[in-house]
Parts: sequence; structure tokens; C-alpha cells
Amino acid sequence: MRPAIEISGLSKKYPLVKRYRDLILHPFLQEKMVALEGVSLSIGKGELFGLLGPNGAGKTTLLKILATLVLPDKGRVMVNGYDVEKKPAQVRRSMGFVVSEERSFYWRLTGRQNLDFFSSLNNIGRRMAPERIENVLGITGLSRDADRMFKDYSAGMKQRLAIARSLLPDPEILLMDEPTRSLDPSAARNMRDFVREELVARRGKTVCLSTHNLHEAEEICSRIAILHRGKILACDKPCRIKALIPSDGRIEIRLLKKETGDIDNVMGFCAGKGYVKPEISENGGEIRVLAEPANKGEGISLIVRDFSAAGYHVVSCTPVEKTLEEAFDMLTGE
Repeated sequence: MRPAIEISGLSKKYPLVKRYRDLILHPFLQEKMVALEGVSLSIGKGELFGLLGPNGAGKTTLLKILATLVLPDKGRVMVNGYDVEKKPAQVRRSMGFVVSEERSFYWRLTGRQNLDFFSSLNNIGRRMAPERIENVLGITGLSRDADRMFKDYSAGMKQRLAIARSLLPDPEILLMDEPTRSLDPSAARNMRDFVREELVARRGKTVCLSTHNLHEAEEICSRIAILHRGKILACDKPCRIKALIPSDGRIEIRLLKKETGDIDNVMGFCAGKGYVKPEISENGGEIRVLAEPANKGEGISLIVRDFSAAGYHVVSCTPVEKTLEEAFDMLTGE
């Protein structure tokens, strides 16, 4: 099956604004800032793909090139089988671009009136527009609030209206630029669930989502590309990117607490077994032990056996996985 998006050798630079001194001393010298350099990746149909990186990494530039809003300097970009430079009209019909920019809406119009205006811009006929508007309002859960003024919408509702607008032409691909930015934790969680369950799982849309939120990328994206200073440092499933960091052999052991003084007893037990820098804490009726066995090759079953033999009830014993944040820091050197 042909990928939804194919990018090969993509590069983009922006000219820097000169200072007055440079205009006088070097009038013909033009310095440029690298936004993207040699970016290549492929996104499959029906995939929820994440572009992960800090502000200034090049995420928005990449999305704008995919949306035909910015032309690349080098490379080839294919969206739904169409070249973004040679067939931009077909590309635009294939996708919707969701931006977190409230100024693109009319604040004194209702949500429905805003969508009616944008349906005209999308060349949706007057006969078809009302049905299409009702459809996208239903998909995004805004039917009950469709006739409220946009200025009275919450941040989450405004973001859903942006998604509704992008769905008007029923695109196969959605580009989403930091869709949970400025949302509170509850609204952000609802937005992530909506994107994953409604747009991708139920509607079969291909979603390319940019974010600098590591937790968000790991939670909902099937694959992520780590973009840093215009270059892709890694592109894979989150679990495989985390696996790039060598394990330090730490384990987490959860024990049922029996009586007062258990923590001191567990600390003494760990010291007797030679555990390296054990961290022991209490959580309700459990004791959590985070430590590195003296023998890194010691299996989980042997650790459980030792604790059980000492009279402790072991709830769980698992290796400690590296986090995506640790992988990101290792790859970017920050």
C-alpha cells in the first residue's frame, strides 16, 4: 500500500533579518537559518504519527510544507500520491490542517456560522454545506454549542472547532500543530482520546501530529520522529526509541507492608544482599523498592525467591524501563 506521506531529502532555510550595521558593511551577504535539513520519512495510511521536538526544531515548518503553505528548498514531498510542488491543489484536497490559532476564527460569529463561512472557502456547495456542517459538529461533539458565539467557547471547544473546520472537506489526512497547547490537563486528555479513538481508530484518518510534550507523544502515537535543529535523530515506535538507552539493571519490587518498621527491615535486607543504592518508599499498604542487584545477571525469579524466603509477600518485581525523556536527552545531547 502506498504511504499517505513520503518525504525524501527535504531541506528548508529562511533568510535572517539583517541588522543595520550588516546592511551597511555587508549589503550583499545573506545569512540563512536552517529550519529543516535532509529530512526523510514515510507515514502510513491510517497511522497516528508524532513529530516530537522542542520549539524551533522545525516541526511547524515541516507541517506547512506538507500543507503547501511553504515551498521546500530541496527534496521531494508526496502527499496521498501527489507532489506538493507540482500538484498543490490535489494535495490540499487530500488534507486538513489544524492550527492552534484562534485569530483565524470570527469571534462574533457562532461556531456554526464560522463553519458556514469556511465551507464556502472550501468550495462546498450551498446545498451540501448544511449537512456537512452538521456532520463535523457531531463528530467533534459541538452540536449542542454550535449556535454559541465563538468568543464564549472554552479553549477545548475552540480547538474542537478547529478540527471541525479541517474535517469539512472530509480529508484523508490531518495535520495537527500542537493540538493540546494551552489546554488544561483534563481538556488535553480528552483531546488526545478524541484524536486517537474517534479520528484514527473509528474514522480511519491519517494524523500527523506535532508536539513538544513527551508524555503526549508516547501515549497516543504509534510512531514518532524526534526532530532537533531541523534534523531527524530517530524515527520508530516509542518503545524502540527508549530501547536505544542501555539498561542500568535497576528493578522495582513492590511488597505488601506487614507492620511498623518494615521499611527499616527491608533496607537491612537489601544491604545484606548487596543491592546498589536502594531507594525504599511506602505507598499505602505497599513498600516500593527501587534498586540495582549486586549481580546484574540475577534473574527476576531469584530476586522474588529471596524476598519470599525472608517472609515478604512480593506483589510485583519488574525491570525499570528507561523513559522517552531520557532517550530524548541522550539523542539531543541536552
